[in-house]
Amino acid sequence: MTPTQFKTAKLSDFQTPTTRILYGQRLKDVQQIQLSIAKHGLLNPITVMPRGKKLVVIDGKKRLAALRRMRFTGNLPRSLVNVPYVIANQNTLQTPHMSLLSNREKFDEAIALRKQGHALMEIASTLYVSKQCVKDLLCVSRLSPRLQQAYFGGSISLDQARAFATLPNIETQDMLLVALGPFANAPEILNAIENGETVIDMGDENVIILPSRKVPNPLPLAA
Repeated sequence: MTPTQFKTAKLSDFQTPTTRILYGQRLKDVQQIQLSIAKHGLLNPITVMPRGKKLVVIDGKKRLAALRRMRFTGNLPRSLVNVPYVIANQNTLQTPHMSLLSNREKFDEAIALRKQGHALMEIASTLYVSKQCVKDLLCVSRLSPRLQQAYFGGSISLDQARAFATLPNIETQDMLLVALGPFANAPEILNAIENGETVIDMGDENVIILPSRKVPNPLPLAA
């Protein structure tokens, strides 16, 4: 079901700046998107710029081609007779893959596809994201429950989540979040981890020095 914040329009209302013949790898990409839409639906709206009565496609040309091919063959889902779209602005131009899914839904979808044995590129094609984005989404499974909820709720970004996930100890992840706060960007988080600059007092004569694990009590000096 399309969220109310997205507008919809008929396929005939969309227009691409240039007409391209589908062949080779581009045709394979479009065919893969057709399979994805048939199985999962359209997970991202098409980004457009209004021009008169037409909606010129800025991002989503392959998705539009896939939808048109599905309509031609009679396989277009009824739910996509009207296609969701967003109007391009500075934010959508910088981050064109604006998803219809929440952070939690994207993560769940990536994990489910991975468990089904899909390769990273197949997942990327299904979700209309980069292969690196898929890797980042899968990293969320290595976060502590607290950090996962922070990502799902939008308190931290996927870049931040990936940085925290480089720490294997989930308790240490939580402590680093407290030490740095939710506004530290990914480079700052990674820098703190790599340089071991964050020292956390455990209160039992032990400390955690990131990225190290718990440091044992020092042995008594020989008499």
